Amino acid sequence: MRISFATARRGFLFLSLSLAFALAARAEDRVVMSYPLLGPEPTHRIVAVDAEKREARIELAKEALLSIPAEGSAVLVVASKKGGPLDTLVRVNIEEILEGNVAVAAFGPGALPAVKEGPAFLGRPFAGLVGEWPTDTVPTKAIRSLPDLLIAKAKPTGNGLKALNPVARARDAARRAASSNNLKFLAIAAHNFHDTHNTFPPAVVIGPDGKPWHSWRVLLLPYLEENTLYRQYDFSQPWDSPKNLAVAEKMPKVFRDPARVAPPDNFADYAAIVGQSALFPPDVVTMKSADDFPACLKTGKMVPMAGVTDGTSNTVMFATLDPTRKIPWTKPEDIILDDGFPGIGKPAGIGATHPVGDSKAALVAFADGSVQTIPDSVDKATVTKLLTRNGGEIVDRSDLGDAAEPKANRPPLMKVIAADDGNLRLEID
Repeated sequence: MRISFATARRGFLFLSLSLAFALAARAEDRVVMSYPLLGPEPTHRIVAVDAEKREARIELAKEALLSIPAEGSAVLVVASKKGGPLDTLVRVNIEEILEGNVAVAAFGPGALPAVKEGPAFLGRPFAGLVGEWPTDTVPTKAIRSLPDLLIAKAKPTGNGLKALNPVARARDAARRAASSNNLKFLAIAAHNFHDTHNTFPPAVVIGPDGKPWHSWRVLLLPYLEENTLYRQYDFSQPWDSPKNLAVAEKMPKVFRDPARVAPPDNFADYAAIVGQSALFPPDVVTMKSADDFPACLKTGKMVPMAGVTDGTSNTVMFATLDPTRKIPWTKPEDIILDDGFPGIGKPAGIGATHPVGDSKAALVAFADGSVQTIPDSVDKATVTKLLTRNGGEIVDRSDLGDAAEPKANRPPLMKVIAADDGNLRLEID
């Protein structure tokens, strides 16, 4: 939900004291103008750039039109790098407003490298600090005295531009939501396997040579609407046979965590928790011969629903995998729950792959199909209690410090600061 300019203005009134104290630490500096980056995402979008004329066409959001002057001097906040945080202030002049709420803005030659198609904020800044709530916007002369562009740097003691940037926060939240859905699909598939076999799948099927041959990920393919791929896999051969390695190159998207931004590969981002007391005990299914699958499933000692005595809502089934492990999705390798289990955020433990504010968090799917975000600050002992199916430990999941975005009392604030030597710098915090 976007925040209207009028609503945000009223919301800033209570910020004056906190912002004033923040400024007191740097009495030698002076905030000459400021601009709140309103809303959960950039207010506007640059839809076209004419490099020869040095003009940008900016699509304006209707909710923020009150903050846009009809014409004249203004500032444009953009990203210095594609896909990066909005960290650059560009001095512009609004030439005209076209039909369809499109502004035509001219900019100086020094800003040409920074003005690209993409999200942006456009508006007339305030004189001084927004928290003091000035009655007037900054004089036109002051805007015209700005350089073509200013690029902000993350404050060393702050959350950093990425954490404060609405675009980055929205992108990270979307990736967490997509990853959470992947884990839910895997949990549902495991339950559908249980409906068919009256047990949850084994984490690994041991081959007749005593080596790990097949992974739970392959066993769940029919329950993930991947029947064609399942039929291509040859259970009479180990996972790393030439025929099955060809199948490994066709990894379903459900095994890929959107948080891992990398070229396409076949490495899984989710793993089962494997241990004697976990939902997936090791070495419970062994093939007597190469043609013993799927008959071996009937003689295996997998875990039924009744075996989860700690409760399905208190037992982790799957979790994010540390990306440094680089496990092909068909390889029977997972997160091992033993005396050496390190907890969250370590390569051999549960991967803390999702940025949340200024920290990292893991995603885990419980045996009841629910998914929870757990910050890497949760201690190993608490996490371990959630990984056992029959340890008798009951953990209140509401006490886990479920990771969430910082509930800041204001949106990011752009500040143009004049140092005592007369130089200007840009800060966003």
